Amino acid sequence: MKANKLFAIALTALTLVGFNACKNKNTAEALKLDPTSLSLKVGETATITATVAATWTSSADAIVTVAPGNDGGKTALVTAVAEGNAIISATANGETKTCVVVVNKGGDGPTPSGQGVKGSKIWPIVLDAVTAEKNAALIAGDFRVNDVENFLYIWPGGESYVAGDGAGKNFFGNTEGYVSLTVAQWNEAWSGGGFCVNNADAITAMQALKAGIVANPDKYFLHIGIKATNAGNHEFYTFGTDATAFNIGKAAIEKGAVIGDFERDGEWHEFDVPMAQFASAVANVDVKAGINILCFLSGAQIGAQLNLDAVYFYEK
Repeated sequence: MKANKLFAIALTALTLVGFNACKNKNTAEALKLDPTSLSLKVGETATITATVAATWTSSADAIVTVAPGNDGGKTALVTAVAEGNAIISATANGETKTCVVVVNKGGDGPTPSGQGVKGSKIWPIVLDAVTAEKNAALIAGDFRVNDVENFLYIWPGGESYVAGDGAGKNFFGNTEGYVSLTVAQWNEAWSGGGFCVNNADAITAMQALKAGIVANPDKYFLHIGIKATNAGNHEFYTFGTDATAFNIGKAAIEKGAVIGDFERDGEWHEFDVPMAQFASAVANVDVKAGINILCFLSGAQIGAQLNLDAVYFYEK
């Protein structure tokens, strides 16, 4: 579907679910980590600091290793071994906190070469018809825009982005198109939009996806293909709640951590966002018709490009 078919001028309500961390009622000092997310190149190292001495583990030693420091476990050294994602866990005083580590080759999302989708099951948000047909057996739920029940809304009434040029082949190397937007100049200093889902079958599939993320968080990821030729930062959040916010770029727009940047070379780059870091937030979502399965903001960055393709949840 071409980008200019994805616009809708209607205004949909954005449900933002507040998320307040519970206060620790124990007399022991609460465990906190700094940072709570990292983006590293293969071979790079970084230090995570805890407020109290902790036991450290990695969910995937083949991707990121972790070793406690010489201070009784209040710090840990993480080392990026291979491309992928891992969750570093610190446990102390009966509680566990995590740091999500995204490892990219050369510090950028790796450039694809027309490969197929990842995962044993997928839930597409942006996926061209040719690729969807080739991977039909993997599609457990379809959140793609159809301009009948599922829409891409540009807020507040279609003003904050204009259609981009959509030039070149899509993420999978074919000519089926992709979402191409450019931040517009208008009288408010923000931009945003969301993929709104109303299809009954898709809502049922979203409920199953939510249940899977909550039950087995380490198995679920959100894949995003992105490209641009100019600077710009972009914030995303899923399931209609800003408690799942994350950013791609040099800096955060409003909320959430920066998971990495990508080379602005007009080529496609990809990110795999671990849903494990958002499992508790997703658990609190009331999945129903009209939910925004994916929202995005690009701030007051007039002319910044947001080109998206191959956006889908997957179960590894």
